[in-house]
Amino acid sequence: MDKQALTKLTHGLYVVGAQDVDKNGFCGLIVDAVMQVATDPEVIALSLMNAGYTKTQIEKTGQFSLSILGEDVNPFVIANFGFQSSRNVDKWPAVEYQLKSGLPYLKDSLAVLEAKVIEKRVFESHTLFLAKINDAWLEQSGIPLTYEYYQTNLKKEALASFQNKIGVKKMEKKEKWVCVVCGYVYDGDVPFEDLPDDWTCPLCGVGKDQFEKQEA
Repeated sequence: MDKQALTKLTHGLYVVGAQDVDKNGFCGLIVDAVMQVATDPEVIALSLMNAGYTKTQIEKTGQFSLSILGEDVNPFVIANFGFQSSRNVDKWPAVEYQLKSGLPYLKDSLAVLEAKVIEKRVFESHTLFLAKINDAWLEQSGIPLTYEYYQTNLKKEALASFQNKIGVKKMEKKEKWVCVVCGYVYDGDVPFEDLPDDWTCPLCGVGKDQFEKQEA
């Protein structure tokens, strides 16, 4: 294990990779809630929304990979893994990836961790996984991508990449409600204000309180 890979952990964005036992393939998503919580053995904490598809697969397999992204990541990677669900889309064929120990990871990442779940805690909105790091290695040099850097420099590019390459409708010149987390644009027939209080974003699962009204 190359422990230098652990120095790349920040309050950033990462791609989680997992086996999809229901579809006999792979699934994954963008996460920002990751931190190292122990050194003997090396243990990380990973928090995932309960409604997420990849979360259910990790519960079934008990393992996952974590690809640590750099500031120079292609914005499409964020769009691909963050703006759509593995429940509906096979994400990994859209990027360059490799397999190790049966888990997918991004070829274009700074470092990679392989982890095995040793404990979990379920909350109303999220599940917290504690996972022992079985292996870790550096892929290339670079500056780790922080959440702040993404918000300031990559968020608009990621959304544009999602719209252009995946086919999300662009906002028309009328009132729209936009998810501040993933950029999803609600344009359904039911007025946003009339949606049920427990309605959630179909892409990332956050509630109505995470949407902002925008007018073109």
